[in-house]
Amino acid sequence: MRKIITVLIFLAYVIPVFSQVSIGSEITAEGNSKIKVKPDCARFRVTIEKQNLIEKTAIKELNEEIEKLQKGLFNIGFTEKNIKISEYRISSSENNDNKKEYTVTNSLSINFALDNKIIEAFYQEIQSENIKDLDVEFETFLSEELEKTLRLKLVQNAINDAKNNADNIAKALDVKIVNVKQVSKYALRDMVAYDRVNEVKAGRIMAAAASSPKTSFDKFEVEEKELEETINIIYGIAKNKK
Repeated sequence: MRKIITVLIFLAYVIPVFSQVSIGSEITAEGNSKIKVKPDCARFRVTIEKQNLIEKTAIKELNEEIEKLQKGLFNIGFTEKNIKISEYRISSSENNDNKKEYTVTNSLSINFALDNKIIEAFYQEIQSENIKDLDVEFETFLSEELEKTLRLKLVQNAINDAKNNADNIAKALDVKIVNVKQVSKYALRDMVAYDRVNEVKAGRIMAAAASSPKTSFDKFEVEEKELEETINIIYGIAKNKK
């Protein structure tokens, strides 16, 4: 009697397991989509730094250079909406003569729609205004609106690619797809810092030379960005009726 009960209990556990295996038949298909696009936005990060043994003098010299920069930006066509203060810092340290020296730094972020003519005009204006102790960093990126539109298109294309792959797998296995059980989206930017920035460091700009040489922005196009989306879809399947 005890052996019969033991066998019945064993069967009670085993039968559901085999049922789950047969019901849970599925295949996983991956879809991928890529696109290259030219950035539509750009940004200058301009940093001016002044040093002096007298704090007020350092601040005064900094403000004078900022006023020159602002004048040049307005001449190009920028407005206050384009210009934001990203950093302002005052620090002090001892110099080689063991005297206290003050360093005042102001950084501005200038955002605008990407236009090579504006970029060229910016550097020319910086030279003509003879702004000293200046560092400039330039970067390009996608606007949120453009990236959102492109991402939606990429996801749709990746889904279609996954469906085609699933159909090919199902055909090879002689089964049919009956439903979608799970969808997961993976983007390269989720794994690493998304490369939205195409940066060119111009370094410290010296006083304008008599010839005011142009930069290369009037000759070359900005590098395109590559966006990518990957979709994983789990499909429920069933055997084809013969």
